[in-house]
Amino acid sequence: MVSGFFTLKWKMLFVTVVALFATSFSTVHGEDIDISKPLTLNQCIKIALERSTSMKAAGLNLEVAKLNVEDARANYLPEITTNGQYQFSDKIDFGWEPQNYNAQISASYQIWDHGRRRAGLAQARENEKGTQADNDKTRQDLMFSIAEAYYELLQAEKLIDVDQKLLDISRGNVEKTKAFLETGRAIPADVAAVRVQQASDELALINDQNNLELARARLASLMGLDPRTYIEIQDDPDYVIYTEAGLVTREVSLEDSVAKAIQMRPELIRLKTRLNSLEWSLKLAELDRWPVITADYGYNVLLDEYLRDRDNFKKYRSWSVATRVSFPLFDGGVSKRRERSAEIAVEQIKGDISDRERAIILEVQQSYLNLGRAKKSLDIAREQVKNAAESLSVKQGRYEKELVIPLEVLYAQAQYAQALTNQVKAFYNYKTTEMAFQKAVGTLKVED
Repeated sequence: MVSGFFTLKWKMLFVTVVALFATSFSTVHGEDIDISKPLTLNQCIKIALERSTSMKAAGLNLEVAKLNVEDARANYLPEITTNGQYQFSDKIDFGWEPQNYNAQISASYQIWDHGRRRAGLAQARENEKGTQADNDKTRQDLMFSIAEAYYELLQAEKLIDVDQKLLDISRGNVEKTKAFLETGRAIPADVAAVRVQQASDELALINDQNNLELARARLASLMGLDPRTYIEIQDDPDYVIYTEAGLVTREVSLEDSVAKAIQMRPELIRLKTRLNSLEWSLKLAELDRWPVITADYGYNVLLDEYLRDRDNFKKYRSWSVATRVSFPLFDGGVSKRRERSAEIAVEQIKGDISDRERAIILEVQQSYLNLGRAKKSLDIAREQVKNAAESLSVKQGRYEKELVIPLEVLYAQAQYAQALTNQVKAFYNYKTTEMAFQKAVGTLKVED
């Protein structure tokens, strides 16, 4: 009994290990990505795109739109049908005599329909383009959300490093002040002051650790994983470059960015394809009020007769050409109202396009200004850290020589802490703002 218990225990442990191993891999387009190892931003985005339900829904919508195009194109092809029949009655005995069955194969082709097929195919193609634009919009929204969460997680990790560094300084200050107290160079109030600062730094560390776990859970959730999944990510290599030598940023032109956004924004592409589709609807509505000429060609074969008498094929085949002209004399104004409704829809969508263009221009301009401010913040934050570090070093040196009081050291430490925090936030704010600018222009993509 005991042996069986331990056997069951080991089996459960084995299953658990296998499950954990399986969940530490995510397959993206046939490529296994080990999520137990630090992930790059592009890997996180690819996993999210593969697992996202919104992307799957957008992909299915696009597939349906492509099928509709194929259906519209199929109208240009001939229709071939075959039918067979077996019968018996009180006049025809049950059996396999010629009178019991018949079969026929026929084909028909519409030669001309006054442009209706052309309009239908063009409309289907425009709808496909619009659905593709919706797909691109969903993709870019998800990519930006992942990038935002990714940089939020990196920022949280860096802030913990800052907290730990400041906590080490605070602990050193406490030890120094206690030593000064023993030699009579400090008073108990000085020790209390530096201990308060140490406690404050410990609390800041705990808060940032909680923020780190929340940021990690948010990124995992956006990637389509269990929020409890532990994810490690790779640091942005630009951060070391920035802290050591300053970050070289890319200059962009507002006018070029606006022009590119008008051309590439998925929402605007969607509206323009909608306009084209409605214009084809208007064309079809106009055709309803004019004479319609339709030409059909048909070809028939009496298959059962031919199989019984193959030497006389001409007797069992026939063809026909028919031309029909129809003109709506009176329909109660239905076609006229349909045409007017199509005209109104076209005018409305033109207004929507104009409104969207203005909104996009404003959004690009705002993103451009935000990017410029973020760039300036990089240099300012880096200079603040340099100055605050020098000030803290000087104050600590003078404190050891009893030239300043502990409060001056604490003030210098607080300035240094704020400068370090501002530097971290400035860098990752710039990265997020840069991604937001690319999204506003419509050029946000995943790098291979």
